[in-house]
Amino acid sequence: MADVKIASFNVKGLNAPLKHCQIFSFLKKKLTSILLLQETHFRFNKYPDLSRSAFPMWYHCGSNSSASRGVSIGFNKKVAFQYSSHIQDPEGRYLLLKGNIDNRTYTFINIYAPNVDQVAWFRGLITLIRPLLEGFVILGGDFNGAIDPSMDSLSNKSTISKRALYALHILQIFGGS
Repeated sequence: MADVKIASFNVKGLNAPLKHCQIFSFLKKKLTSILLLQETHFRFNKYPDLSRSAFPMWYHCGSNSSASRGVSIGFNKKVAFQYSSHIQDPEGRYLLLKGNIDNRTYTFINIYAPNVDQVAWFRGLITLIRPLLEGFVILGGDFNGAIDPSMDSLSNKSTISKRALYALHILQIFGGS
């Protein structure tokens, strides 16, 4: 997977065709290979057709309970992704996708974290996904807070608690409990 560009965006709703065009125009300019989208606002099993010639392969996770959630993972046609399995959150907060690219196993995890009760949510997610991780792990998404405030925030401060930051760091390294 040399020269692969992965992008992650909170799109704040992607049901409007105009937003589809804007996203794909941006992707074409940036030569994006794999795209992680959060807050798509897709309902469970009611996904718009995002397939385009450059991005024919999509995997979605929507929500039955809230239209303000949802995550998607898309692959450029130049990425020969071979699907093997997935786990999706019924609340539309994460999608774990496994497959092979160039005979190597990858686990993609796209997260749209809640902005309340983050410590419990991240600990539950870690417990669930740790035994499922395989091969190269690509983790991205909207964590609803600055994981590294010095890099992720102009004020150098995080909007999430120290306990939630600790849970996020555990998630980053997939160790501890």
